[in-house]
Amino acid sequence: MDLKIFRTREGFGIFTGLVGIVVNLILSAVKIFIGIYSGAVSIIADALNNFSDAGSSIVMLIGFKAAAKPADVEHPFGHGRAEYLAGFFISAAMIFVGLEFFTNSVKKIIEPEILTIDNFTIIILIISVAAKIFLGFFYRYAGKKINSETIKTAAVDSFSDCIATLAVIVSVVVYKNFSVNIDGIAGAFVSILILYGGWDTFKNILTPLLGESPSSELIANIKKIVMETPEILGVHDIIIHSYGEKKIFVSMHIEISADMNFLDAHDIADKLERRLQNEFKIFVTIHADPTVTDDEEFDNLISQSKKILSSIDENLTLHDFRVVPYKSGKKLIFDVTVPEKFSLSDREIRKEFLKKLMKLYPNYRASIHCDHQYC
Repeated sequence: MDLKIFRTREGFGIFTGLVGIVVNLILSAVKIFIGIYSGAVSIIADALNNFSDAGSSIVMLIGFKAAAKPADVEHPFGHGRAEYLAGFFISAAMIFVGLEFFTNSVKKIIEPEILTIDNFTIIILIISVAAKIFLGFFYRYAGKKINSETIKTAAVDSFSDCIATLAVIVSVVVYKNFSVNIDGIAGAFVSILILYGGWDTFKNILTPLLGESPSSELIANIKKIVMETPEILGVHDIIIHSYGEKKIFVSMHIEISADMNFLDAHDIADKLERRLQNEFKIFVTIHADPTVTDDEEFDNLISQSKKILSSIDENLTLHDFRVVPYKSGKKLIFDVTVPEKFSLSDREIRKEFLKKLMKLYPNYRASIHCDHQYC
């Protein structure tokens, strides 16, 4: 085998998928044989669960291969989310298999059949548990190494398979020693575990597919580096999109003095983009917002506006503040950052602010854009 395969995320993911295919196909074939031989529905359910795991490993392999494809005209942000689609398929397969064999197990509980159980069957099942434990730890190692939620999910599935097979072992041991047939109950238990694992996987994979919130740690670290630049007065409107591992796109607005030369402001933003890209391996776009400084009237108006917002709710903040002439007075133009699940609507915030503003300045008006946070 070419050892270069381990040097890329794609290569390691593909190798992990191959290991899963081989191990699960062997386990599935052996369990189907002893399941048919013994007549135990729980063993056949466990065998087909392993067979679906082999299919999931194939999907995992295809997912990593597709995710590694470079960006093209139809997919300018790359194909990184193909890996999530692979995990989505895995969860759907688990749920389908779980439902199918829960139905069969219930039938076996109602109409139990005579089983043929010997020591060979028990030994094979014990070996299969050991194989699944190995596969679970291997998946866990691979998932952490390349930070793959799909592989981490496969690890959880493998460990749940161990519990399922142990339940099958208990059922065959009980039947062999006490002639009590709990095969259908064990099969139902296995099915429930498969269903639970499938549903849990579905929820975990659905989040990045729909677009999950970035980590608070990443946001805090980005803000820290941004504010280390002395010329930057503030940062807001940080938006982060993830299109798979190492395909994270970030945009933000930085506040700089309105007196600064345009070329100097562009140079600051350009250098900051490169620093953030090198530090976090992300793609960054920065927009510079001019902020008036050393103007007493402006400072007074922005201070009053902040007080009015705080009187409405202390969690409301403003940015992009400007003052322009308006008839016989002034118009305040700014953005308000609205917290998630805020009690007031955007219209109510504007109405309340304007009412309080006009008590202080009857001839003043306000144009407010409400920003809803993405981070």
